[in-house]
Amino acid sequence: MSIDWNSVEAKPDKSHKVIGQALLDLRAKVNSLEKQLAINRTELEKTTNELNATKTKLTTTETDLSTIKEEKENIDKKFTDLESTKSALENELNDGKAKITELEEKLNTSAATNTELLKKIENLEADLTTKTNKIQTLESEIPSKQEKINELTNTLSEKESQLEELKSSLAEKEQTLSQITAQLEETKSELSAFKLPEIGPVEPFRREERVICPMCSGTAIKEIDDKTKILYYSGTKAIYAKKKICKKCGYEF
Repeated sequence: MSIDWNSVEAKPDKSHKVIGQALLDLRAKVNSLEKQLAINRTELEKTTNELNATKTKLTTTETDLSTIKEEKENIDKKFTDLESTKSALENELNDGKAKITELEEKLNTSAATNTELLKKIENLEADLTTKTNKIQTLESEIPSKQEKINELTNTLSEKESQLEELKSSLAEKEQTLSQITAQLEETKSELSAFKLPEIGPVEPFRREERVICPMCSGTAIKEIDDKTKILYYSGTKAIYAKKKICKKCGYEF
């Protein structure tokens, strides 16, 4: 026998006879839905925390990526400046060689200015040596700068790959969050559909047969509320299941 809800709705202020098992089944259904609701809430909180952690990690990675890009741009600029400086020094070196050649030609044609020209040649050769050494120094720095650029390029690629993975993970977390939220709303809706109306105390069906204690076979039995088993609430008052106590041996059943 199930609960006659039409009768309850028609006479909500009246007491109605209800089979205890029907109430127990309904309570079990409500408890099951409440447990599912708690599980969904836990999963929602877990997914939300993971989503926040992923967003934080994504923000950090984007910041690192921006810093690396800026550092790479600075190295590229320095490398370009080195190339320009090298080119300018090579031009100056070529000009110096041309001047030396020109002075050597003048030396061959003018003995009177031999000493002065020799001094100029020495100065130009010294300047040429200085510029040559500077070019060699710049050329020695180029491999290390190129290696640094390669390292930054590789790091940039790794960070971009991590960024894509984090974005993909973020999209999956957001999709999972949406699914759990939808399940949570569905469970809430289903749970609200099983909310018990406030009805009066249930009058249990009583049998006329005599109750016998299964322990001592005594017949002096009293019935009290079982405070460990709540059947339902009438307003704010809890309605408990019943249990029997043998007055002879004290056995509860």
